[in-house]
Amino acid sequence: MTIDNNKAISWFENHKGSLTYSMYGSRNGTDGTADCSGAITQAIRDAGGSQYAYLYSTVTLGSYLSANGYTRISENQSWDAQRGDIVLMSWGPSMAYSGGAGGHVLIMKDHDTSISVDYWTGGQSGTAVSEHNWDYYYSVNKPAYIEVWRQDGQSQPIPTEPDNQASSAIQQFQAAGNEFTAYGTFKVDDIKLHNGVWQFVSYQLNGGTDINWDDNGIPLSVVDNVTRGNDADTQVGDTVKFSDAFNNGTIDEYDNATNAVGIDTGDYGRIWYNADELLKL
Repeated sequence: MTIDNNKAISWFENHKGSLTYSMYGSRNGTDGTADCSGAITQAIRDAGGSQYAYLYSTVTLGSYLSANGYTRISENQSWDAQRGDIVLMSWGPSMAYSGGAGGHVLIMKDHDTSISVDYWTGGQSGTAVSEHNWDYYYSVNKPAYIEVWRQDGQSQPIPTEPDNQASSAIQQFQAAGNEFTAYGTFKVDDIKLHNGVWQFVSYQLNGGTDINWDDNGIPLSVVDNVTRGNDADTQVGDTVKFSDAFNNGTIDEYDNATNAVGIDTGDYGRIWYNADELLKL
């Protein structure tokens, strides 16, 4: 399997003027919005890449690149850029810290020019795709860490089964230093006052309807209501997302038998989530 660099770059050129930056929509342009990692995943797929298991984040994109014949050729070092090189960057000390607004990914058009979906214009409608001189872009953004990936001609199909070792969500979290980000949205499926705290459960985040309120109940106070805003009472069926204080952090325990991750949430104790679903947020 070989990725056609021209097609991957053309994906971005063909979407100029039609995409608005958002981390909360389709992420790959299907609804007119996209973010950097969702766009590059779709561009690689459309350029001959293997079917992705989900739209990757900058934290997990390396697994998809590796499975499609890319090798990391540079890590925090200067390199002789070529057309088709993919550059991952983080404002933290590694890609494990690059979730959400903490990182970026772009593709080189030539030795000096990059193209990507980014927030350069502050989210103005239709301006998400932009080109930049790499040296200037780097000097303005000042990432703390970058790595460069290039095709080496040795590709293999990407695993799609959640329990496959190469695509295990738990192993990907462990490889990322046990760090997680959760910027996506999910649905409220039930609400109750439990242990003196108003909580809800999300069958999506739990990976099914078999829930335990002690383990899976999420305090309403740790999420923002996307459907009706935070001034109204949350109702069953509403769409929510974790608030800024709770949408990233460290995983505190793994349960491989149930494919679950446990995250300590301040005074609310340890809450358990399905690893695959948390990875997708």
